[in-house]
Amino acid sequence: MKALVKTARGPGNLELRDVPRPEPLPKWVRVRVAYGGICGTDLHILHDTFPYWPPVILGHEFTGTVEALGEGVDPAWMGRRVVCEPHSLACGECYLCRRGHIQLCAAKRSPGWGIDGAFASHVAVPAMLLHRVPDSVPDRVAALAEPMAIVLSAMERAPVRPGDAVVIMGPGPVGILAALAARATGAGPVLIVGRDADKSRLDAAGRLGFDTAGDPEAARAWTADATESRGADMVIDASGAAVALALGVEILRRRGRLLAVGMGGRPDIPFPWDLAVTRALDIAFSMSSNYTAWDPAIGMLARHADAAASLVTEFALSDWQAAFRAVEEQSVLKAIIRPDGGASS
Repeated sequence: MKALVKTARGPGNLELRDVPRPEPLPKWVRVRVAYGGICGTDLHILHDTFPYWPPVILGHEFTGTVEALGEGVDPAWMGRRVVCEPHSLACGECYLCRRGHIQLCAAKRSPGWGIDGAFASHVAVPAMLLHRVPDSVPDRVAALAEPMAIVLSAMERAPVRPGDAVVIMGPGPVGILAALAARATGAGPVLIVGRDADKSRLDAAGRLGFDTAGDPEAARAWTADATESRGADMVIDASGAAVALALGVEILRRRGRLLAVGMGGRPDIPFPWDLAVTRALDIAFSMSSNYTAWDPAIGMLARHADAAASLVTEFALSDWQAAFRAVEEQSVLKAIIRPDGGASS
């Protein structure tokens, strides 16, 4: 089968190769991939700024159909449309695993960087990590289950409350999915904040009915108007940018909530610590996705399938270079890769 392989360490070293089709281990399954989504992590691996174990097939966000079962797998999985938590090889024995946080296990090796992933026609994964996709959710939408699960996992840490004025920093896929989730779970006014360079993404958010701001002054003005100058109840940062975090702290009300899900790609960034302390802010960080968020994520996508579908642009696996370039240039909001010759709903 054709697969997109990170062949060696270092920037670049990404190429389309012929590799053997995987066979499922005991309690694993083989999935015929319908779509795989390009994540920021894939770009970091391309540029050698995220841990990985080459040679490895990229792609950890995917949906597809179970077509082969390893020993000991429930036969009911055969032929099912599925998505999969990317937590392969979690040890099951450490403190975090025993508390149900396998996504944070130091031993885990997610598809796409630790083990072979889904930028190929087939991928092998543990059956215990699968979630069924209902017929009402098209493949193009199901491909967003992993980033939506990341959003809902974060909102378990810091829930949106009915009527909250919510500001989202960063109009990328996670930011817009966070806005959809916030609105669906009872938020009042929702603003998505970006930069001048984010105009196409902010326009996409506007078409979904969200207020948008392309600079700090517009964000400050919106917040003052929407909250009678009280300040936002909640800021969700999906950017990891120091300037966005500083603005978020500035426009939060006293006892407001800051939820951080974006990564900045550097070990340290400046942060307005004293202002956050004097405002007595609640700050939560979230990484990856909990088991408890996946079925709600699929349900959220089912209820907002049209909006979710509008976020994605499809590329063939053979056009992977154009897909990665489009993501880096932000000419698309979310790129999904279809294996060559694949048929999807």
